[in-house]
Amino acid sequence: MKHASSIQSVIRRGYADYRRFRRVRADVARAALRVSLCKSAALGGHVARCECGATSSVHYNSCRHRSCPECSGGRRARWLEHLRDDLLPCDHFHVIFTVPSELNAIWQHNRVLFAELLFKASRLSLEQLLRDPKYLGAVPGIISALHTWGRNLSIHPHVHCLVTGGGVGGDGQFHHLKRRILLPARVLMQMFRGKFRFYLRRALLSERLALPLGMTPNRFLSLLNRLGRSAWNVRVQDRYPHGASVAGYLARYMSGGPLSNKRIVSVTDEDVTFQYLDHRDGREKPLKLSLCDFLDRWFEHVPPKGLRTVRRSGFYSNHYRAVRKSLRDACSSPGSEIEAEKIVDRELIYCPYCETAVISRELISAEQMIDLESLGVRTGVEPP
Repeated sequence: MKHASSIQSVIRRGYADYRRFRRVRADVARAALRVSLCKSAALGGHVARCECGATSSVHYNSCRHRSCPECSGGRRARWLEHLRDDLLPCDHFHVIFTVPSELNAIWQHNRVLFAELLFKASRLSLEQLLRDPKYLGAVPGIISALHTWGRNLSIHPHVHCLVTGGGVGGDGQFHHLKRRILLPARVLMQMFRGKFRFYLRRALLSERLALPLGMTPNRFLSLLNRLGRSAWNVRVQDRYPHGASVAGYLARYMSGGPLSNKRIVSVTDEDVTFQYLDHRDGREKPLKLSLCDFLDRWFEHVPPKGLRTVRRSGFYSNHYRAVRKSLRDACSSPGSEIEAEKIVDRELIYCPYCETAVISRELISAEQMIDLESLGVRTGVEPP
């Protein structure tokens, strides 16, 4: 269903003026084009029919861009369904690694490298500490997701990690966590802070790191030294009886961009108003921005092409697939079945007669879709 107030409507109204006064990244230009054309005649369409032939429909094609909130439900639903069958029925923890805002400019000039180092520092901090017999003495399972936004679309790079409350030991058996908490937050913070600063320093010295205009290498090294004396925001949440609820949270943000259409209150030729949750008082509040300011914030979070924003490591990696499969039965116990939060695939339509999914049978070119539009053919499910 099309939303009158949506990301697509903002781009259609404001992008032409926006790009007139700015240098636009290739990834942003690609996202703007794809999202603006999503489910329109310009992308063509398809005819879908059910197995029994009782239901037939004509549909516009989706843009399939991972930042598009209009057509991302299918990708999230498929990912979550696959993950639900792969999670071990054991306790899981939600861990969040956030970098200081003083590094936001470094992120903007080094998105791919910054993300790689952020994933690496958080993953190795968890694995190194949990391999220590003092805490667990085993290899944990980790699923990490990169988010780059705050609730009001500000720049806020951080990684959410779903971590098992146990791991695979050298004997090939699963060892449950003995402590109530996964790891002491302060110890984890100090290790993550040290690793991330080390990787940034090494990237600078190897000339792989681009610095913002006006920042010299010495000034950047001085900044890293100052940040080494401050506390970073690393949170270890309480344990969950399974990982499904956190997996559902990760799935909602793996595609579709930082803002859902339902949070947009209004779009005019001058401004955009959307709802956000103020973390200081926990209340929903409206925020009004000019079209260009809104697009500045939204485009900031379009991921570079090829950057994987969700990753597996530890025994959730492919290397441990056979071991993981054998451990699922060993970890099972009464009442441990995983009930994952459902994320609806709005791309799927079911026949009311045979209850099978209506699937694509015939592709329609953009030219043909434009001709059908001129003839007044409606899209949607209609009996043939």
